[in-house]
Amino acid sequence: MEVDRVWQTIIAVSLAVAGGLARLLNIKNESRLKWSSILAELFISGFAGLLVLMLARALGISGGFVGVVAGISGWIGPRVLDVIAKAASRATGIDLNKKDKDDE
Repeated sequence: MEVDRVWQTIIAVSLAVAGGLARLLNIKNESRLKWSSILAELFISGFAGLLVLMLARALGISGGFVGVVAGISGWIGPRVLDVIAKAASRATGIDLNKKDKDDE
């Protein structure tokens, strides 16, 4: 059972990274295609896919649909992280716009 979860995680993150890569290949502005930008985008896509996988597991969703959603989350990358952050903010009551004392 644990081996299946590990493979599902690897596949979901790989699909998310592939979604991020597809988005990068679709960019018309070649000045954004620096190695540092590419690596950052792929990391964000993989992280978004991992969070979506964890959310799907928490909701009891499994199977091929999780792979589809992971790939799409990789394509939209930072936007899916914003949605998850806002949902978590509403669920916990933490204000995302409030500045910490450390930020000043």
